[in-house]
Amino acid sequence: MIMKKSLYILMGAALILASCDKDVKSLTITPTSGVHETETWAEFIQGTGTVNTVRDEAYYQNLREWKKAAFDKDGIAARSISYIFFADYGSMAFRFADIPDSIDVINLWGGVPKFGSLDYQEMKACQQVKGMKLVGCRITRLLENNSWVMEAEVPSFMKAYEKYKNDNMGKVLLGKMTEQELESAARDAGSKACADDAAAHKTVDENGNYPEWVVYAAKPILDEIERYGLDGYDLDYEPMGTGDPFNDDTCFATFVKYLAQFIGPKSSSPETLLIIDRNSGAGSAEFAPLCNFWVYQKYGGKGGASAANQGDFGSNLDREAGWVPAQIIVTENVGDTYGEGCGVLEQMAAFQPSTVGQQYGHKGGFASFHGQRDWRLEADGAEKGKLFRYQHHIMGIRAQQQVEYYNATSTETE
Repeated sequence: MIMKKSLYILMGAALILASCDKDVKSLTITPTSGVHETETWAEFIQGTGTVNTVRDEAYYQNLREWKKAAFDKDGIAARSISYIFFADYGSMAFRFADIPDSIDVINLWGGVPKFGSLDYQEMKACQQVKGMKLVGCRITRLLENNSWVMEAEVPSFMKAYEKYKNDNMGKVLLGKMTEQELESAARDAGSKACADDAAAHKTVDENGNYPEWVVYAAKPILDEIERYGLDGYDLDYEPMGTGDPFNDDTCFATFVKYLAQFIGPKSSSPETLLIIDRNSGAGSAEFAPLCNFWVYQKYGGKGGASAANQGDFGSNLDREAGWVPAQIIVTENVGDTYGEGCGVLEQMAAFQPSTVGQQYGHKGGFASFHGQRDWRLEADGAEKGKLFRYQHHIMGIRAQQQVEYYNATSTETE
């Protein structure tokens, strides 16, 4: 029979997990002087805010090494990781400083904080001192409110948008159209032109060139990664419907393939994560070799998601042909379930494919959407009797770390 392999633990669980979560007060100093606008984050972390790198140098070095060892050379999970969608920052309630040290990936669901702000500096400390990966996130709706397409200045959109405004400015001057009506109609004209362009150019051409709209749409993502030193990007696949290029599977696949040249396991920077985030079937199996992870949204309503089970994992372990367990991160909607105990977050963390006797490798990990709400205690709206902040994440991480799982590549026998 296949030999079971215990989850890899760097220098013992006591050093990394037992000491860095429930006893977080010994490592987190709450700032008392408000936002440190004038300090660099490097000055900030020396003792005025999140961490004290002088006092805890060995601890943080060990923590960073443990985080780094969580990913193999292709950026795929070498052990099951923990992943949190973090938002609602900008207040003294939900803080980057309070995120449990042993969380591996922070999804910036609330966007990148304002540069120089307290949130920004704590975020960078999480990354550079604690070794957490920071990933940006964007809902893949290119034409929703036209914000993305205008940010990217997609030529087909901008040309039609500007032409409509120029051709109809006289109606505003004559009082036949308001400025708001002109703006709205111009955006509609631009959206139609962009959708038509995408419909006519879905794939690379005969010379191997990507469609112009794809190159422009990808630029804000790649720019954001470079500007803020992010560790990857999560594409939350929720196209707005008919008319949006990303509603077409072929168009979306071309977009993913373009990004995969720069980030993800097939790029020259496999440590920079490319993630697809959706609630069922992460799309064509052709995405699997191009992406590090599929964040599987097993969301439920107030009652929580369904428990993680073997059906969440494909039986095909050939990574070139489909998703494998080490790429799948099962996800609970903590935003809806924090008042009832965070749904089945801990069960998702504890579950491994091997627990039902299958000879598969470990799962990619577990995640929480709006996971910052697990910060709440009973007095803040959490379930009765909750003992400490981020209790369900912390217990989930420990449960996931303790589970034994089959090593799918092992040839050893007992």
